[in-house]
Amino acid sequence: MKSIRLLNACLIALTVWAACGAGSAHAQNNEAAKPKIGIAMAEFDDNFPTLLREAMSKEARKQGWKPVFADGHSDQHRQDGEVAAMIANEHLDAIVILPVDSAATAAMTKTVRDAGVPLVYVNRKPAEPLADSMGYVGSQDVLAGRIQGDYVAQQLNGKGDVGVLVGQLSTDAAVARTAGLKEVLAHYPGMHVAAEEVGDWSREKGMAITAGWLAQGKKLDAIVSNNDEMAIGAIIALQKAGRAPNSIFIMGVDATPDALAQMDRGAMKATVYQDAKGQGIAAVDLAIAMKKGQPNPPRSVDVPFKLITPQNYKDLMAY
Repeated sequence: MKSIRLLNACLIALTVWAACGAGSAHAQNNEAAKPKIGIAMAEFDDNFPTLLREAMSKEARKQGWKPVFADGHSDQHRQDGEVAAMIANEHLDAIVILPVDSAATAAMTKTVRDAGVPLVYVNRKPAEPLADSMGYVGSQDVLAGRIQGDYVAQQLNGKGDVGVLVGQLSTDAAVARTAGLKEVLAHYPGMHVAAEEVGDWSREKGMAITAGWLAQGKKLDAIVSNNDEMAIGAIIALQKAGRAPNSIFIMGVDATPDALAQMDRGAMKATVYQDAKGQGIAAVDLAIAMKKGQPNPPRSVDVPFKLITPQNYKDLMAY
């Protein structure tokens, strides 16, 4: 009797194991059958690209596609190789690229187009014209700079010395945001750009630059940064120097969760919302539309910026 019970138990166990194995194999087959979208990022370890990557991953999975990732580690040559490897090995149905250097995208563009794979650049527009089966999703960076200029001039009543923290000069965003800021400040005779340095989008470099300005005795009324990370670096430098963060008007771009937390503390006075979620969703949707051959997909999609101030920053705290 005991032998029969033991045999029955073994048979039940084998049946359960077989069912689990079949279910696992079915799940693997379903995953393998999904179309693949490559997501090649300039870097993984910055706040805004992280938000962008997460939005693209969620949208791809929502659409039934499998995302495949590559981290360029802020090295364009490395990103060129990663994109070539993805095209050669992953059998991609479409690809979205946030380039390291928007002026050096030609090699990636050729690799992808030669393979006949739909290509969407996101956030940083490539230097070459958008040809067939190519698209771009991003925001008009010059407008972010103009928004910053208008707001800082308004808050300082048209008079003051401004320090400018500039992103990587190899990106259109840094050049355009700085140009937009200066374009507006030029209309205010009492406003002056008293200091300007390249901080490469980095919190650490923003902190080091600001610490240098303070050590040099520069009397700045505002520090306007091309992004939030450098602005947060400026806040940290003020704190380390024993200065109250709100002793200088500090403003960034992106409205990342870290920046909104600094606004909640009163340390950052304003930022400009760059919609990472909106850009990510639109980029994936455009790439999929191209692959599906939908008629007349847009060549370029603009995701607007929005001024974020102490009056409305809490609206974004949840994102």
